[in-house]
Amino acid sequence: MAIPAGTRLILLLGIACFITINGVVANPLGARRSLLGGAIFDITKFEAKADGITDNAIPIIRAWKAACESRGAAKVVIPRGNFMAGEIVLGGPCVGQTTVEIQGTLLANPDPSAYTGGSWIMLQRVDNVVVTGGGTINGQGKNVWQYAGGDSPLSVSLVFQTVGNGKLHNLRFVDSMGFHIKVTDSHDVIVQQLTITAPANSPNTDGIHLSSSKNVKITDCVIGTGDDCVSIGHGTLNTAVARITCGPGHGISIGSLGKREDETDLKGVSITNCTLIGTTNGVRIKTYHDSPQMTASDIVFQDIKMIDVKNPIMIDQHYNSKSKPVQSKVKIRNARFINIKGSSISPVAVTLNCSSAVPCEGIQLENIDLVPSGKTGPLTSACSHAKFLLKGIQKPAAPIKCA
Repeated sequence: MAIPAGTRLILLLGIACFITINGVVANPLGARRSLLGGAIFDITKFEAKADGITDNAIPIIRAWKAACESRGAAKVVIPRGNFMAGEIVLGGPCVGQTTVEIQGTLLANPDPSAYTGGSWIMLQRVDNVVVTGGGTINGQGKNVWQYAGGDSPLSVSLVFQTVGNGKLHNLRFVDSMGFHIKVTDSHDVIVQQLTITAPANSPNTDGIHLSSSKNVKITDCVIGTGDDCVSIGHGTLNTAVARITCGPGHGISIGSLGKREDETDLKGVSITNCTLIGTTNGVRIKTYHDSPQMTASDIVFQDIKMIDVKNPIMIDQHYNSKSKPVQSKVKIRNARFINIKGSSISPVAVTLNCSSAVPCEGIQLENIDLVPSGKTGPLTSACSHAKFLLKGIQKPAAPIKCA
C-alpha cells in the first residue's frame, strides 16, 4: 500500500529528530558524528565506568581503535568523571586526524604490576594527533615512589613515540610515577598550555623530557616537580622552549647527555622568556663521564628570570664522576647565556665546569645580572676548560682564568 506524501514527510522528520540530538548524528557502530564533521567516540559507549575503581584501559583502547579506523577526523572523548586505567597503548597509523579529548580525570592504576612497557599512556606511530580537553592526568605516583631508583624506571604518564605533527595542550598533569611527559623519536610536535605538578621531593618526576626528536616547541607551561621542569636529551634538533614557569624542581636542563653508547648529537636548542622560582638549579647543560663521542651545539638560554635559585647558570660535564673517572667526551660548542637576571641562593652563581678531554668552545656570557638572595654572601663565578666570550653586564664578575 502506498504511503501518502504527507505521511512520508512526517516519518522523515521523525527519523531526523531521532538520529540527531544536540547537533550530533548517531552511528550504529557506537560513534556519533558531529554536524560540524568528525566522528565522536565516547569511552562510556565502550563500557567505561567513571567510578574511580574499574580499570578502563580496554574500553579506552577500543574507543581509540574505532576512532583510528574511522574515515575522516575522529575524536575519542573521556567525559567528566574519574576514570581509572592501567597501561594504555594507542597505536597507529590512523586513517585521518585523531583527537583525544580528556574532559574528566584519568587515574593511573595504583598497582605497579599493571605496567610492563615503561609508560602508562603511549601514543605510538601516529601522525596528525591532538591530545587536549582541559582535564587531568593523575599518575597517583605516591603509591609507587618508594620503588624509585631501581633498575627499571617508573612509568611515564604520557609518551609520544614516533609521532608526527602532534599537539598536546590544555591539560593538567599530577603526580606521575616517573616522568610526566616524554616525547621521543618524533617530529613537528607542539606542547603548550600545560600545568604539571608533583611534590618537590618526588623522585625523577621530570615535567617534560625530549629525546631523538626534531622541530618540537614547548611553550606556556607552569611546571613544579621533583626533578627537571624540562629536560632535553640526545638526538634533538631544532627545539624551542619558551614562557615556562618552573619551580619547585631542578630547573631547565640540556641533558643528561652521554649516558648510553648509542646516543647521538644534539643541535639547535632555544630556551627563552622563562622564570625559575626556588629551583635547585637554573639553566644548565649536564653530561656524563665516560661518554661516547658526541656534540651538543647551538644552544641559547635568553631572557631568563631567576628568583632565589641555586646554581643559576651551570655547565656540568662531571655528572656521575664518582663511579666513572674517565672524562666526558661530549663536545659543547656555541652555548650562549644572554640576559639572565635575578637572585641566587648559592655563592657560586655561574659555573662553567667543562671536560678536560673536549673543552667547551664558543661559550658566551652576555648581560648576566645576578644578585645574592637574603643572607647569601657575595656572588662569584667558576670556570674550567672553557673558551668563553663576555658581553655587557657581568654580575658576578666572570673568572679571569679558565684552566
